[in-house]
Amino acid sequence: MTRARYVIAILIALAILIIVGIAAYIWPHPKYTIVPDRGDGKSFNLSFSDGFEESDWYISDFTFLSQFYRAGWVAENVHFENPSISLEINRKPVDHQPYSGAEVQKRGYYGFGRYEVVMQAAPGSGVVSSFFTHTDATFGDPHDEIDIEFLGKNTRQIHANVFADGKTNGSIYIDLPFDAAEEAHLYAFDWQPDAITWFVDGVAKKTVTSAERPIPQNPGRIIMNIWTGSHDQYAWHGSPEFEDGTRATYYCVSFRALGDHTPQCSNSEKR
Repeated sequence: MTRARYVIAILIALAILIIVGIAAYIWPHPKYTIVPDRGDGKSFNLSFSDGFEESDWYISDFTFLSQFYRAGWVAENVHFENPSISLEINRKPVDHQPYSGAEVQKRGYYGFGRYEVVMQAAPGSGVVSSFFTHTDATFGDPHDEIDIEFLGKNTRQIHANVFADGKTNGSIYIDLPFDAAEEAHLYAFDWQPDAITWFVDGVAKKTVTSAERPIPQNPGRIIMNIWTGSHDQYAWHGSPEFEDGTRATYYCVSFRALGDHTPQCSNSEKR
């Protein structure tokens, strides 16, 4: 091999290593692959007082090589203690991330209708606890999302947001007449083709329409998680000063498809 060919071979090898390194940095490394089961999208009403069935839920157990999330999803941080499940965040490093969080996903994809959750938010600066619908390019879908999030630095507010095909008009803050980290309350959003309305304990608090911002049109997964982000997120969710082992607690989750009249969490005496 001539010197020139040797140099070219070395450069090609270095280029391959760089490409592989970049891919490893930006690509999620799941311990278990999420199977994108589309399901039937039918209405459901699941109270955790009746148990926690893995046939209904997927427990996330993987880590994204991300500078947005700084917590990996750890199955051991999902706790079922009748009549609820709790999601924990702690300072145990996982893979390349400095924190361990938790996430569960309802199996199947769900579209227009009313989504309800009975939950108690996680307190503490830097922690985010949530209930939301989501889909993205992971399974070849657009980024659509409807959020109910609690920022532990101020649990007297809901942080809401909407993404449609990756587009959003920014955060929505809904003030609460109570501290969401002190006890469980009923939260909901009603997703129509041309509007979304958020509810607190059955009272409508905020509506956005398609005239104000894009409204998602694609069915998505129902997700609950607890996490913290990078330094770039501190201005939003606060620096990570939460107590180790902080938890968010969930008692009931339900979905009523558009046009149905099935019972939900709000109709259950078990909440």
